[in-house]
Amino acid sequence: MKVGFKERRAQSRMTVNAPARVFFGPGLATWADCTIKDLSPRGAKLVVDAVYDLPNRLVLLDYAQDAAFDALRHWRRWDMAGVSFTARHDLTALDLPQLRHVREAWLALKPVVLGA
Repeated sequence: MKVGFKERRAQSRMTVNAPARVFFGPGLATWADCTIKDLSPRGAKLVVDAVYDLPNRLVLLDYAQDAAFDALRHWRRWDMAGVSFTARHDLTALDLPQLRHVREAWLALKPVVLGA
């Protein structure tokens, strides 16, 4: 632990290094591939190329969880961003029109499990 560092999170985060995608803008039509570096039930640290100007509100597609999270961006430093989750959507049962682009990407790009 770093000297002088005070943990402010209510829950600890788990290191995951999982591929993901963020969606934002009108109709969630803008997206950027990213990596979830660490994750907790309430938020995540993301690596998103710094060329993307992430808005305060976005949707995170987590392929590993078959889920989309409504998220708030709390901080951004270069290619790193910290987000908190405001809602979780199960993509296996979802049929929300506002998340159509997210679900289409999930269906097209989710990893295939061989032998399943």
